[in-house]
Amino acid sequence: IYSETSCRIIPESPRWLISQGRYKEAEVIIRKAAKLNGVPVPAMLFNTAEMQDSKPQQQQKAILLDLFRTRNIATITIMSLLLWFFTSVGYFGLSLSTPNWHGNAYVNCFLAAVIEVPAYVIAWLLLRSLPRRYSVSGVLFLGGGVVLLIQFVPADYNVLSIGLVMLGKFGITAAFSMLYVYNVELYPTLVRNMAVGATSTASRLGSIIAPYFVYLGAYDRFLPYILMGSLTVLIGILTLFLPESYGNPLPESFEQMLTVKCFRNGQQTAGIRNSKKSPKMLITPL
Repeated sequence: IYSETSCRIIPESPRWLISQGRYKEAEVIIRKAAKLNGVPVPAMLFNTAEMQDSKPQQQQKAILLDLFRTRNIATITIMSLLLWFFTSVGYFGLSLSTPNWHGNAYVNCFLAAVIEVPAYVIAWLLLRSLPRRYSVSGVLFLGGGVVLLIQFVPADYNVLSIGLVMLGKFGITAAFSMLYVYNVELYPTLVRNMAVGATSTASRLGSIIAPYFVYLGAYDRFLPYILMGSLTVLIGILTLFLPESYGNPLPESFEQMLTVKCFRNGQQTAGIRNSKKSPKMLITPL
């Protein structure tokens, strides 16, 4: 009953329908969305000639190795895996270390949970208005930097130490939530779900490793924070070398993704607009 009701209420993704060659169904959904948003719709949404050119791609089947098909794509994939892995280590490491903080453990756990609410709100605002890689890198620098400062706080300033840990978790939580949006925008439609699954797996591995970072506090109570802070700042720097996706069309094929260059400005993706490998839409997808 649930799935049948969902299918009636939530429309299928027009982008996916187009990738499957189901243009008429996609056109119906796009026209309905345009009508609801008050957007004028042209008589023809798709270019017939380009629709024919895209037919050979409809038969493509993606496998995990496609995420490493070329040097360019492999570089983005490896960097994404590291980004998810170390962000997960920082997030779960700070969460699991909550009982080790000074003061009441229950109050600390409550504060650690509450701080995630403004983190998600800030992440949403950043995604709406600022470039992706600078936003993710900025909150990672914030989270990692303040965690590194904990070792310099005098032992008597327990409240300040807890405040820095909270601020660190705020930054890492915001970055973690933005990765779900940023990561999917880097890959073409054919392997987008697979890329998210692979990077999420790397994230789960990070959550498995995170408790061992907390255990290092038995040797030095600042050691876990030094390691987590250093790794978070490191991946913040690494994020700056990923391509920018904000304001750029999403890649539809591997050929379009090859125009996206790492270590360069996001303007490299401008070539996607001129690609003839995918059907051309005459209105902006809604």
